[in-house]
Amino acid sequence: MRAFTVKAKSLDSAQTLFDALRRFDPALEGSTSEGYSVSLDVGANDRRLLDVLEAIHKHVQERDDPAGVELDGRKYTVHPE
Repeated sequence: MRAFTVKAKSLDSAQTLFDALRRFDPALEGSTSEGYSVSLDVGANDRRLLDVLEAIHKHVQERDDPAGVELDGRKYTVHPE
């Protein structure tokens, strides 16, 4: 399993992100005190990883709000253009 996690600022943001990634079978986790995240398994398939990144990019563009992502223990930020 190769986990891909996206941090969300609020439950609303996490739910919207979850909907944007629904076709990848994501999991929504967290609480008000700890914050929220959406995670999914991208496996070893580079095409799947690129599809997930494209879906996140589209989500970020539509909301005009950056997203913090984590893959293989490394953290990145996807910014709107």
